Amino acid sequence: MHIYHKVLQREPAAEPDSQVKEVVRAMAMSQMEVQTAWRQHKESRGPDNIDVCLVEDDSSIISLVRILLKAEGLNLLSVESCEDAILALRETHPRLLLVDLGMPDRSGLEIARIVRGWYNYPHIPIVALTGSAEKAGAAWRAGFSGFIPKPFVPKTFQTMVKSWVSQLAQ
Repeated sequence: MHIYHKVLQREPAAEPDSQVKEVVRAMAMSQMEVQTAWRQHKESRGPDNIDVCLVEDDSSIISLVRILLKAEGLNLLSVESCEDAILALRETHPRLLLVDLGMPDRSGLEIARIVRGWYNYPHIPIVALTGSAEKAGAAWRAGFSGFIPKPFVPKTFQTMVKSWVSQLAQ
């Protein structure tokens, strides 16, 4: 009982943290102000500012791609399964989708078939990352825009990715 009273008698922090301030401020906002603040929050968060979404299960390739694209000023979202890619693409609108064809949960080919069927993604370049020429041919038939052979040369990789990203920006 003594501990309970001490907890109740604690003095509040001198300065509320920023989250508390934001909640209090939001309570006094008009509907238009709330919508504007939400839009600004989404823009600063970046889901619509994603340049490249990488679907890859190999952490070393993810790290390499992240370094290469950061050097080019491109934002990367990486996911490690086809299911995660489908969920992420419902929330984000990247300018390029890079897909490893040899994923453990599904074939990377299925992602192209699914995404090409969505009304808001008909023109996004979808590029296969593969070490197999046979799989590259299957990628073309599944709706991929191209492929990058593995292992890739970093400078060539950067040039190809920048080309596809800028192609959609025009």
